[in-house]
Amino acid sequence: MSEYRLLSTLDPVTLVEGVARVVIVTNSDGSDVRALYQIMEFRGFEKLSVGRHVEEMPRIVSAICGFCSWSHHLVSGKVVDAVFGRKPPVRAELTRRLVNYIQILDSHLLHFAFIGLPDLALWGESQRDIVKLLPRSPEVASTALKTRTVLKKLEKKLVGKIQHGPLVVPGGVARGLTRDDLDELDKALKEISSHVDVLYKYFDEKIIRSGHFKKLLESEEFTMRALSMGLVRNNLLEHYDGVLRVIDSKGRVLHEVTNPAQYTDIVGEALFDWNYSTLPYYKPAGLKLFSEGSTLVVGPLARFNVIDKVPGERANWEYKRLIEYSGGKPLSNVLLYHWARLVEIIHSIEALTDLSEDSRLLEGDTVDLTNSPSPRGVGVIEAPRGILLHDYSVKDDFTVTRARIISPTTFNNMAMNTNLTRVSGRLVREVKSSSKPSPETVSIIESIIRSYDPCNSCATHCMRIGDVEITTSFSIVVVNEDGEVLWRG
Repeated sequence: MSEYRLLSTLDPVTLVEGVARVVIVTNSDGSDVRALYQIMEFRGFEKLSVGRHVEEMPRIVSAICGFCSWSHHLVSGKVVDAVFGRKPPVRAELTRRLVNYIQILDSHLLHFAFIGLPDLALWGESQRDIVKLLPRSPEVASTALKTRTVLKKLEKKLVGKIQHGPLVVPGGVARGLTRDDLDELDKALKEISSHVDVLYKYFDEKIIRSGHFKKLLESEEFTMRALSMGLVRNNLLEHYDGVLRVIDSKGRVLHEVTNPAQYTDIVGEALFDWNYSTLPYYKPAGLKLFSEGSTLVVGPLARFNVIDKVPGERANWEYKRLIEYSGGKPLSNVLLYHWARLVEIIHSIEALTDLSEDSRLLEGDTVDLTNSPSPRGVGVIEAPRGILLHDYSVKDDFTVTRARIISPTTFNNMAMNTNLTRVSGRLVREVKSSSKPSPETVSIIESIIRSYDPCNSCATHCMRIGDVEITTSFSIVVVNEDGEVLWRG
């Protein structure tokens, strides 16, 4: 077996949530180069959940991450519904949907304005962040800050807290919304819409209409042809509840799951010594490390690949414009994630506007109190970053015996590693010729990662069982295509 050696380390990867780094390794003759995306933190929420009453889980898991707090809260609520055997009334489900749209709107605006726009607008410069963009385009930062201020006030008004709010209860929600709540929502949406128009105009004029962006979309280095997975409802974009669909890189439907508990039919997980997060893969294809044939990808881009239409007139127009500009579906260039987030921002505003006018949010029960208990519950939701899955098993007294959480970043772990490996050869050549990679290559690697918008805190909940010691630090390792550790440093 060939000896592998470390070539380069990007440590840390900046402008992502949590702590991560990229290491590039190669064998002695340089014929085999690997890029490993290493998540550098360990938290273990699944172990912390064992022994807790399942009714507590929505509040516990909301603390996993500040960015994805509501997504974890809502999907955990769906699991608890399944365990208790309760179906939330229409009023409760619509309330949950409304809060989920606010979460998507908030998260997408934050990433789009503070990470996506600077990354693209300042391409080729050593510093590509909001601090550098601020003097040139102060309206971008000020607009983004204004939208977050409005959204946070809205969350507190509707749910009582900005984060970790006590909304979900088994079979429903803790309180129904009032006319005053919906009037406040309508007022906030009008203000947010005007701010989004500013960001849209900037993106359209400075990014979409630039020849450089078109050139980046034609680059194979940003291309990730994989299996897209997302929720659909009647072939429309869906974020809360629907059919879990998987399509291949040619757009053909491979699998559809209507019962969330059957996700194990399509999702396998591999755990290796070099990462605290698992690497999910498409189970029918088998585990093929860093291979597009078994690699799943989730998130806004994957969602657009598995659907035919986006609800909302303006959002659907922009969705079709994105597809036409990109040369058709399936969409495979990861830089399109930024544009897809903008489309979903527009969609969320349109969906929230419709909900604010829905009288069903103001009438009827907020909780279903019937019971048909089950020892296991599974919930799936579309978090801002993609499919989020919770799976709990309980005893007769409803205490948790097992908890499994697969976050969007976990689902995208294999895709990010596969995507980065495409750039590895370029980096190796530069290191051999000048002992370090060029700033452009570093930019490409970091931009690939940022496009996925990884939430590393959400992804690190796994424990290595056996004789491998778990610590809070991380060593650099090299693996072969079977996941065997070849070198550890």
